[in-house]
Amino acid sequence: MLLSCPLPLRTLAAAALACALSAHAQTSPSAPAATAASSVRSYDLPSQPLGSALARIGAESGQQIGIDAELVRGLTAPAVRGSYTPEQAARAALQGSGLELVRTGSGNWGLRTAAPAPASAAAAARTAGTAQAMAEVRVTAQAITSPTTEQTGSYTTRALSIGKMEQSIRETPQSVTVVTRQQMDDQNLSSVEDVILQTTGATKSQRNFGAHVYMMRGYEIPDSNYLLDGVAGGTYSPTGWVPMDTAILDRVEVLRGAGALVVGAGDPSGVVNMVRKRPRAEKHFEFAQSIGSWSNFRTEIDGGGALNEAGTVRGRVVAAYTDRHSFIDLVHSRSPMLYGVIDADLGAGTKVTAGYRHEQTDIDGYSIFGLPSYSNGASLGLPRSTSLGQRWNRHEAQVDDVFGEVEHRMGGDWVAKLTLNHGKTTIDQKLGSARGAIDPVTLQGLRYVGNDFIARDIDATGLDANVTGSFQALGGTHKVMFGTSWTQQKVLTQSASSGEAMPLDVFRFDHSRIPDPVAPPYDFGLRERKQLLGIYGSGRFQLAERLHLHLGGRLNWFKFRSNDTFTGALTNDYRENGRFTPYAGLVYDIDPLWSVYASYTSTFQPQSQYATVQGNRLKPAVGANYEAGIKGELFERKLNVAFSVFNIKKRDVAVFDTGNEGLCPGVTTNDCYRNSSVLRSKGFDAEIGGELARGWQVSGGYTWLNTRDDEGSSLSTDTPRSLLRVSTSYALPGEWSAWKVGANLSAQSHARVDTVQNPGHAVLDLRASYRINRNWTAALNIGNVTDKVYWAAVGGARNGNYYGMPRNATLTLRGTF
Repeated sequence: MLLSCPLPLRTLAAAALACALSAHAQTSPSAPAATAASSVRSYDLPSQPLGSALARIGAESGQQIGIDAELVRGLTAPAVRGSYTPEQAARAALQGSGLELVRTGSGNWGLRTAAPAPASAAAAARTAGTAQAMAEVRVTAQAITSPTTEQTGSYTTRALSIGKMEQSIRETPQSVTVVTRQQMDDQNLSSVEDVILQTTGATKSQRNFGAHVYMMRGYEIPDSNYLLDGVAGGTYSPTGWVPMDTAILDRVEVLRGAGALVVGAGDPSGVVNMVRKRPRAEKHFEFAQSIGSWSNFRTEIDGGGALNEAGTVRGRVVAAYTDRHSFIDLVHSRSPMLYGVIDADLGAGTKVTAGYRHEQTDIDGYSIFGLPSYSNGASLGLPRSTSLGQRWNRHEAQVDDVFGEVEHRMGGDWVAKLTLNHGKTTIDQKLGSARGAIDPVTLQGLRYVGNDFIARDIDATGLDANVTGSFQALGGTHKVMFGTSWTQQKVLTQSASSGEAMPLDVFRFDHSRIPDPVAPPYDFGLRERKQLLGIYGSGRFQLAERLHLHLGGRLNWFKFRSNDTFTGALTNDYRENGRFTPYAGLVYDIDPLWSVYASYTSTFQPQSQYATVQGNRLKPAVGANYEAGIKGELFERKLNVAFSVFNIKKRDVAVFDTGNEGLCPGVTTNDCYRNSSVLRSKGFDAEIGGELARGWQVSGGYTWLNTRDDEGSSLSTDTPRSLLRVSTSYALPGEWSAWKVGANLSAQSHARVDTVQNPGHAVLDLRASYRINRNWTAALNIGNVTDKVYWAAVGGARNGNYYGMPRNATLTLRGTF
């Protein structure tokens, strides 16, 4: 039994609030300025948001700098490395920002917009200014700015970290979507599931027992393709049974297509990189409280800053608690979360990070099969609030993650990094369920199928070590990355069933007919262990001034073993040794803002869960992902646009062996399979993200997809052929500047599963926010403003059909200090 919000969590959340308020008090304007304004010290600051850079300089020097969040919003400081006075370091960080440093009456520093030089003297001023700046400081400006998105106010990022070698979206020869911290806040995207459904080309597909998966380009995104800070293996089901809270995240990077270089084995669907928030140099405290339809309450607090006078140790605590009912009858969930992280600088070039996350998801009235339809696929016309689950149904999950990272700068831009993610997850389910297609004449067919009691214990570990850097050769600059990774996932599943099947009336469903059962002893147990070892390397080689070759590969060792915990019998023992997955891409810069690219990635997908009639495990399915496109960076690189076409082929896919049905007792289903099918997926994406005009942010994309097997049938009929998603936000100008308005549009074409149709539909959300003062903002989000009745997912006539959310509203109050 998992508690909904244990006392230690509440205590820690309160402590975090108190500490953050204390930190805010210590940085109030009444604090005296340090006397070290003219002392010279060493700085080693990477490129980062301008506000963070100035706060770091102030923390390290003891000199207070007044930072107006609106002035620095969206601005990035260059790297500042060397020995300077605090004033010189601050002026170096401000280079190119359009802001200048000024003394206030109290002797502290403040910021203001720099006055433009007279047109007649502009060239002379630039020359003189450059000479003076060079005499005072040495500034190293990196070609790639920080990928961090919080405090930028942007719907895009200047750099990606999903491939470990930071590069811009335009320089990446694959399709990528980034959902930023600002977009998550604007749209109230509180779980990774919410985020994925805002990305280009992503769809949701139902599975049994309440599980669901996300699809891209016709293929499922497996658990192994969800990364934490670029490292696989440290999390379990972050979008299914154990959805991750986004309060801890800075951004989510989603790569579409094959990610073999990053994750090794897997389908050519996509890779999701969830990037955690890290400590900031400046002391800060943020608070958010929201209330929404169906008694949806959510609280977030986020505080931290420098923990010592020198600013070399920094910490951050994030806590969230969600208590919500649902538009579906009986469903009530509670989700407490606590996250803490510490950064420490050990000398000039070494940084150590350690963190911990605790999260729970407790759901009463948990529904695992959704709604059925008539046997001919027609809708039953049931109210959207209909639940066929039981009041005593429950789903309880708990996650405890720890992670650590050591980063060492070896000189120049060479960096070595070692990262460890380790997580323990427990899942406990008590389920009573009903399903069955309804005869349109007799109106019968729904049956109660019994009670299920399921427990899972998961131990997941991910370890990664890599080195990145660049060198000059043959007249060009070349960037390389190489490393190794190891992941292990151990899962223990135990279950039992009880109860008798009985017919039920779907139109007059009586929840009281099924009493709360007593759990019997477990009679099934399966222990599984999956390991993946990889050695990888890649490079971005400058073949000519405008032409870059991306080349890489990964060697993979895969091992899977399972056994029955009651009999001890070995149920699976499969290995794949030295499987190589190459990757190649070309990027040609048409000009400084536009590039065209082409890329190739190979894939392999283990299929050890299937066996042939000879008793052999199926060999992996293998394939290739081809992609080409054009990308651009517009409006001072604040807007990213992209268009891509793709073609995916996957062969040796498992197919059911109809001539040997039931003759393979060594596998769970007793059915035999063979390597036979060839699957194909092709289509195109068009995407835009960033600032379209001053104050106007947009993120959106359109996908057209066609999937076929070797018999001409669609691979995933529940995936629409056309899918459009757009989100936008606009800050009103002039005397209305305290207001922001926004909208989200999600539209898709027709889809189906068997005979159940999901007609094409569009859903519109609207929002507006008002900045009360420099610290407080209120926002109203209205979802599905037209109250469109639609299916969010369909599963077939027997079960698996889920209504989309009706019209709903959420009011949020945010404070930033």
